[in-house]
Amino acid sequence: MKRFVSPLVWLCLISAVALNALALADPTGIYADYRGKLPQGRPPIAAVFTAAEDGLYPWSEPPAPPAEKAPAPEPPVPPEIAPQEEAVPAAEPPAPSVAPPAFITVDPSYFDDALFLGNSFIEGFSLFAQVPDATYYFQRGLTVWTVLDKSFLTGPQGRQTLSQALAQQHFGKIYVQLGINELGDETPEAFAAQYAAVVDALRAMQPDAVIYILAIFHTTQEKSETSRFKNETINECNAAIAQLADGTRVFFVDANPLFDDDTGALPAELSGDGVHLQAPYYVSWRDYLCRFGLAAQA
Repeated sequence: MKRFVSPLVWLCLISAVALNALALADPTGIYADYRGKLPQGRPPIAAVFTAAEDGLYPWSEPPAPPAEKAPAPEPPVPPEIAPQEEAVPAAEPPAPSVAPPAFITVDPSYFDDALFLGNSFIEGFSLFAQVPDATYYFQRGLTVWTVLDKSFLTGPQGRQTLSQALAQQHFGKIYVQLGINELGDETPEAFAAQYAAVVDALRAMQPDAVIYILAIFHTTQEKSETSRFKNETINECNAAIAQLADGTRVFFVDANPLFDDDTGALPAELSGDGVHLQAPYYVSWRDYLCRFGLAAQA
């Protein structure tokens, strides 16, 4: 006897097959996500029922494709900043140059308010240069190392130092002749350093005076070759003390060109001992110094 199969069974079987096929075919693409989430071994039809629970049916509109996520905008590139140049301070305007005063030729009365300070050359100048109204502070053998401290002057109270004498009288000009006695004792550099101390002291004691540094005189050729009074050393010392002049209140005056021969030495006929000038030539020295007057002091 044949067993009767209910049409309902056939309908369920056909429906299950159709739904499985629908889930696999998935023409609208609504079941793809559900199939991917089924546990292993579950039939595709389970995706149909799960979708139905979410309100999706075979006739539902397929889901819109997810919008592509716009790429995050890249952070803006900061504008390139040009390296800052270090600020250069504005150059200070150059100090106005002060032109040295022009020398003028003066007569011997220019020396009336002058002090002549130094060694035996100043003694000879006081005796033979015919400048009677000038003041003379001198001593034979005086040096840059003794002139400031030695009591070589005679005053109302007896022996005096230079500073004591200068405290009692003021001068418009000071002429300094030192250096011949120092030759061979110290280097030209040491000599010039001490000479600078003398000039500084004079400026401090007589701030209103113009200071003339007088060059060391050359000796005769014979004297230069046979003694410590060498012209080569004299030239080195003169070059060193010339640097002490500032061209405004301190001047260097070199009278050697007035007397030198072609070899740069003092001619023998102008000197009795190879070092000092003979008496008649002190007037020539005075006249040479008259070429270096200053208009403000005349």
